[in-house]
Amino acid sequence: MSIVFISYRRNDSAGYTGRLADRLAKEWGEEWVFRDYDDISPGQDFFMTINDNLNSANVMLVMMGKEWLMCLDESGRRRIDDPQDLVRLEIETALQRNIHIIPVLVKGARMPAPSDLPESISALAFRQAIELTDSRWAADVEKLIESVNPLLDQNLEKQKQVDGKSFNRKKIAGIISLLLLMSGIIWALWLPADFSGHWYFDGGNYLKIVQQGSQVNIEHIDPVMQKVYETGEGRINGRWLEFTLKPVYTDRFSYSGRLNKSWNNQELQGELIEILSNEKSVLKLTHTDPKATR
Repeated sequence: MSIVFISYRRNDSAGYTGRLADRLAKEWGEEWVFRDYDDISPGQDFFMTINDNLNSANVMLVMMGKEWLMCLDESGRRRIDDPQDLVRLEIETALQRNIHIIPVLVKGARMPAPSDLPESISALAFRQAIELTDSRWAADVEKLIESVNPLLDQNLEKQKQVDGKSFNRKKIAGIISLLLLMSGIIWALWLPADFSGHWYFDGGNYLKIVQQGSQVNIEHIDPVMQKVYETGEGRINGRWLEFTLKPVYTDRFSYSGRLNKSWNNQELQGELIEILSNEKSVLKLTHTDPKATR
């Protein structure tokens, strides 16, 4: 169940969205905040999961960076003009269901005019926006939280009427934390996993990950040629690693990715996204060189 649904484009505002989502989760609890990149597990139906979370949302935050409106698909057309564009579909659904929409402007973005948007979402242009700036980030986010809190309280009040119980999210968060602490699970959830070392692709190439706390530096290495093809950096959240990679020898391609560490600590699984085309590929890496076991 989610109350706050965050709509965003990964190649426009993924970093800001992740930072904001973490802050909102601390304020209200992770179960009340939904963003597709984090909250859809492998094997889940993408559209069905998003639709279900929109059903239970009464606030949508539309993250807008400078490229939000003009992001292009592989044919050079604006993504927002595609009736099947996911961001457009999310906003259309929110408007149809009278979900409270708050545009959130980052990176100096400005609100689009109604004429800049497809007719089905042109009403978005009339929604009051909130700007989040790097220099005033904490104060701006507090202002956003204050504007959402009354809407959140309305939803919680409805929940009280349904189940007849007193609902206090801070008390529930404390109880859950205590139970997890007693069972020892909390350490596995809160402490960043150790991703350091060599993680091998099936062909023998590997990612060399150097970790310091929750931050990592990454090199994609061909052991035969002794060359570093890509470099990048990332951030660890629990057992998840979010990262970016850029080629050393060309400026044409850059990637973002997300990897989950298995509980036996021997595998990493996730996806890699080519930022310009948004093309996705599945990643699976092991701590052991596959050639050494053949």
